[in-house]
Amino acid sequence: MTADPLERYADHLTAVRIEQAVHSVTIGYRLTLTDAPPVKVTSWHNEPILERYTVRIHAGSDELVLTVAEWGSRTEEIGPFLRQWITDRAHLERSKLRKGCRRPDPYWVAAWRRAHPWT
Repeated sequence: MTADPLERYADHLTAVRIEQAVHSVTIGYRLTLTDAPPVKVTSWHNEPILERYTVRIHAGSDELVLTVAEWGSRTEEIGPFLRQWITDRAHLERSKLRKGCRRPDPYWVAAWRRAHPWT
């Protein structure tokens, strides 16, 4: 039995919102910091081995997978959760604030300052 087309469409739109929330966090991370540990995002439409409507995040050797089933009704929680998840894994001691960043992400500036209390 196949899923209802409207249900599939709703899942697709929810997955897009999840992906947007993830990219909002990771783009802010990359634009604000330089020489920071890499955080890699892979989406279902770019990686055929991923389950449909899944977003995978790698930070160091750790992996986080976000699915519509788990996060679809809580997309507003993804930003705070993911920021903390990355903060717990990405040690920012060797990173720098990116010069010329017009709108640095306040969360990553604060995280960098916590990692560099002497500055």
